[in-house]
Amino acid sequence: MAVTPPVLSLSPVLETPAKYLREMATRVEALPEEHPGGSYQYSKTWGWWLNTAGDVPDGVANAAVPTVTESWVDKQGAGRRLSTYGEPIFPEPDQEKEAREAGLVSGKKIDDAEYGPGQFPGGSPWQEIEPFAQNPDRLLRQLKKVNWEGGQLIVGVSDMLTYESRSGPVAPGLRAAALRVLADAPGLQVSTTTTWKGSKVVAVTQEEVWKGSTMRTSVFFDPETGYPMGSEEALFGSPRKLNVRVPATLAVTETLQRRAVSTVDERP
Repeated sequence: MAVTPPVLSLSPVLETPAKYLREMATRVEALPEEHPGGSYQYSKTWGWWLNTAGDVPDGVANAAVPTVTESWVDKQGAGRRLSTYGEPIFPEPDQEKEAREAGLVSGKKIDDAEYGPGQFPGGSPWQEIEPFAQNPDRLLRQLKKVNWEGGQLIVGVSDMLTYESRSGPVAPGLRAAALRVLADAPGLQVSTTTTWKGSKVVAVTQEEVWKGSTMRTSVFFDPETGYPMGSEEALFGSPRKLNVRVPATLAVTETLQRRAVSTVDERP
């Protein structure tokens, strides 16, 4: 069976998830407001996702391409995005040829694009419902207007905060409200973990069980600031139709830097 990079080990918190998240929200809410400090918000992320083809001679082929993405975004939703693609990961090295022929690995080593006002990717549909409420009940109603990937609340909360932070600081009250929305949600698990790049984060997790298979989706938060820090999708139990050994990682993202800068060429 093919092997993916290791699944993160999660350590459940001692308190109940709701209590832990509410206490974290209280600490975040007391933080001072951040000053923009520059025309653009710079962010740097790292990650990969497992691409799969099910119509190759050996049944299923998989490949992932580690990607570093840098972005510069201003308040008008204009800016630049630079993606640098690393060497592909082939869980089953013998399937490299099949994976490439199936189009699982393609494109340039570097993709550099600039965007005009309101054109930076990822704005819609969030820009249609902002400004976001700092009351948890009203914020939840706003979140429900968006179709989150996988229908999971943790994904919606993370996406909303990521959108809000892409062009400047997020108000402590909004970060706290997002944590309280999660605290009020049933069925969530809260843990601590160390990411692939060594950051200590809080992981909020939802699980989906289907025919002996468990899909675990975790989103990460900075324990001090409440900012989203990345995510992981991991598969346990039955591998479903994937030719991978479980537990398997299917997608990972991690925020490496977030800082205000003055130009679309500047890095912290």
